[in-house]
Amino acid sequence: MDRLFDVNLLDDAGWTDGEEWADCNPAQDLERVYKRVYTGSEEDDPDYRVNPGDNFYVGSHPDQVRDWTPRTLPWDLNLTKGQNGNPLSFYFGLQVGEREIDVNLENHSPWMQNVSGDFIILGADYHRFFGLKVKDSDPVIKLNSDNKGSEVHGAVLSNAGLIDTQGHAMFDWILRKLTFINTIFKALDIPLGSSNVSTQDFDITGTGDCGIAIRAGHSDMEVVGGTIVNENHLFSENFTLLHGLEIEAGAEAVVRYVSTSGFSGNGFKFGCEVKVKGLNSDHDGAGIEFLEFSTARDCMVSWTRQLGGDSFGYYFHKDGELNNCGCNLDEVGGLGVVVIGPNATVTINGGDYKALLPLPFLSAQGTCTVVLNNVMVNDVLYNETIELAEGEAWRGEKAEVTVDTLQVKANKTLILPYMHIPQLDNAIAVQGTERPFQSVVTLPSGARVLPTEEGSLRYMPAEAWLHLDPGETAIDYFRYSTEDLIYMHKFIINASDEVGAKVVQPDAFSGSGWSKSGGNYYAAGTSNPLSANYNFEADEVYQVSLKLVDKVSGSVTPKIGSAIGQYSHSIEGTEVWLIRAPANATQVQITASGYKGNVQNIYVRKLLRTETPAVPTLEGSVSGTTVDLSWKIEPVDRLKYRYTADVHVQNQEMAANSADGYRAYSSDSYKHFLFENVSVQGRRNGITLKGAESLEVDGMDFTGGYTGASETWQTAVVPEYKNPYCKISQLGNITADLGLESNYGNYNSQFGNCDILVINAPYWGVGSWGEVGEIYTCHVYNLDGKNSTDAVTDLKRVTEINNSTLEGSCKIVRTHRRGAALLNNSAFNSTAGTRETFSPTHSPAYFEIWNCYADGQRCVTKEQMNAQKKGSGFHYSDRGLLAGNQNSVEVLKTYPTLDDLNRFAMTDMQFEVSSNGGSSWSTLNVPNVGLPGVVGCFKRSVSLSSGTYQIRCRCLNGALVGAWSNTISITV
Repeated sequence: MDRLFDVNLLDDAGWTDGEEWADCNPAQDLERVYKRVYTGSEEDDPDYRVNPGDNFYVGSHPDQVRDWTPRTLPWDLNLTKGQNGNPLSFYFGLQVGEREIDVNLENHSPWMQNVSGDFIILGADYHRFFGLKVKDSDPVIKLNSDNKGSEVHGAVLSNAGLIDTQGHAMFDWILRKLTFINTIFKALDIPLGSSNVSTQDFDITGTGDCGIAIRAGHSDMEVVGGTIVNENHLFSENFTLLHGLEIEAGAEAVVRYVSTSGFSGNGFKFGCEVKVKGLNSDHDGAGIEFLEFSTARDCMVSWTRQLGGDSFGYYFHKDGELNNCGCNLDEVGGLGVVVIGPNATVTINGGDYKALLPLPFLSAQGTCTVVLNNVMVNDVLYNETIELAEGEAWRGEKAEVTVDTLQVKANKTLILPYMHIPQLDNAIAVQGTERPFQSVVTLPSGARVLPTEEGSLRYMPAEAWLHLDPGETAIDYFRYSTEDLIYMHKFIINASDEVGAKVVQPDAFSGSGWSKSGGNYYAAGTSNPLSANYNFEADEVYQVSLKLVDKVSGSVTPKIGSAIGQYSHSIEGTEVWLIRAPANATQVQITASGYKGNVQNIYVRKLLRTETPAVPTLEGSVSGTTVDLSWKIEPVDRLKYRYTADVHVQNQEMAANSADGYRAYSSDSYKHFLFENVSVQGRRNGITLKGAESLEVDGMDFTGGYTGASETWQTAVVPEYKNPYCKISQLGNITADLGLESNYGNYNSQFGNCDILVINAPYWGVGSWGEVGEIYTCHVYNLDGKNSTDAVTDLKRVTEINNSTLEGSCKIVRTHRRGAALLNNSAFNSTAGTRETFSPTHSPAYFEIWNCYADGQRCVTKEQMNAQKKGSGFHYSDRGLLAGNQNSVEVLKTYPTLDDLNRFAMTDMQFEVSSNGGSSWSTLNVPNVGLPGVVGCFKRSVSLSSGTYQIRCRCLNGALVGAWSNTISITV
């Protein structure tokens, strides 16, 4: 029986048979009629009039077309009267004849609009929908159970979703002739475990994540004949790669004659075996990716966008075939036209491929084989078999390979010398990335390279090689291209020198409530620990690191015996602890607190420490009940032990003139300078050099307050202005307070460009490199710097900063193109005008951060630092710690190797207090001096009650215990 509904009729309390338009029901009553809800008992079966194959027509007279809003919702379609071959059908369109409807989707057909919430709830199988035309609404159909045999034909949706599956599987569905306009979310998202869904003849236009996805566990899927156009992929807003058509892991699928355009990620990404024909990817971020064995025929890839990651035409992770396919790629960057995974064999039969030189035709992600049969590449015919090793590229011939003479350590960025890599300064693409000298390039290993136009780069291991043990090595590589040639550069990666081999294997843990797969551990919400056995050496320090993946809730903390890690970890990503093993510890645990998610990469290693601990020199003063402590520690090496000072200034206030404490000139650039225990009061500059062989500062107090000529530029220390340079600087035990506020980014303000330390290298010439390629460096320790306008430290060369406290300014630490910063054991404090804490101005100007705190919070991940907003009371209240070039920032997850010029023979410290003349001592709780290391400059304040006290301290270096410092006596 057919039931007819008019969208223009008002709601009616009753319902009719409605078999003709003259006797139809209001459309608002559809669900009531469908369910036969009525009063009376003359019928035994309330739904007796619904039979398999019944039809429901919803339309308007051609002379009364108007948009309408279904209001008597939801339509809960849960009658099981539909059958295979005889479904219940719903037609939407225009009235024709006495009892039929036109569902051809002409523009004058009525729109359903502004439906918020549930519209059609589909709880029964075998329902069909024809001619749906919906705009500005929530998804039309919602599944509340797995559904079989339903169909949608000829739907037009404008800013409206079609199906919200709520995760329920779809079986034996047909989706045909669908049009999506202005869609802003997945046009179709076929859920896990679905089967035999046929999607044919579709046209999708929208923005954002508007493609099609078929989720894992599927079978018998086909997608045939359609177009997906993304008019704005929003990559610049969220940096997420969006794919046009993605099919996850499952049974073999068939995809034919589908075109995609405008997606930031792949046009097509297939996680299952597929047979594809006639696919076209145009203006996507990358072309077609096959994660399982697949064959492709008559496909075309044109003009990849390369917005993120590495672009390609075709990517075979496993074996596969390309038959009569092609490309037209005008890019010089990208992984290659055809990219091949490890141990794969790819056969290319026929086809015409055009790609601009020097984009590789073949790019190997592992050892692989490619067979070319009658393949045209830039009008040259090839018939040959090519064997490629990992990282190799081919374009008529293999790219030249160079193995670097400098080896990488897994725990620290390697900085290559000036003009070190042949032809890199002429590169127009590095590892597929165009504009290479403005980019940070992530390699397949997860490491990153930061190229510079001086034929150099910085290789940042990041977390890629944390698994290496002493004696183990690995190979990493990247590819770069000039206008004419392709080159490959390899690095040998070595384990860190700071830690020993893993004392427990990552897959050796177990625990109740945890499931295990190799070295991956999953908990569905547990407070039970993971445990492994090992006989730890008493008092030795062990480094424990692990990674949280897909964390839903809770936190974890490592524990060795009774010694618990210093903080819990609840942020997705890697964290690291240093724990001193107590006596008789035979077990390491990863304790949990309501943890749900995965734990991976559990590495437990001994920190290698053999040097006799340094001995501090302690000072103290009293203000009320507050005791202010400060101390100095001799670094492992000093410049004064390497060079005899030509200029030695010590134990004095420096006042060369009204503006300068000490000023040297270019004619002094051949000299070695040493300043010890000096001060500068109310001057524009403290120490100003015009280059030097070396500069060491050991003890300097600088107090601002200068006004006068050139007051815009004030600084405590500047070793050079421009060439000649100071080749090496060691700046320690400096207290500097310029007494100024942030410039808020305005360099034209009264004090607009004032920094405490300015470590220069100009934007021209060789910058940080000497004529023979020597890398000029600067080393800073125990700096207490605050209240400058632009930055506390403005770094244009490679600078290590250790055990320092930096406060205030617009950008606390700033690095420029040839600069870089390794920040260790330091604290960074924002003031009202602080815009960001870490500010790399250019892509190569990297930051590496170890055991640092910003505004009282430990720096763990970039995501966490971005989310750490300053809040009320700050001019930049909604800003995090980072600015641009965030790929240039790395939070280290293993103990770094520092230069001896700013390194101490110390892992942590102990303080003791006596109130009886030193006859007995007790622990004095001094903040931030224990493991994982002393944080901030060597100044602390503690509170004591009235009395006379003796205070002393000492350094520990792993299990080694240093001598006590001098004892100070104070009276509170």
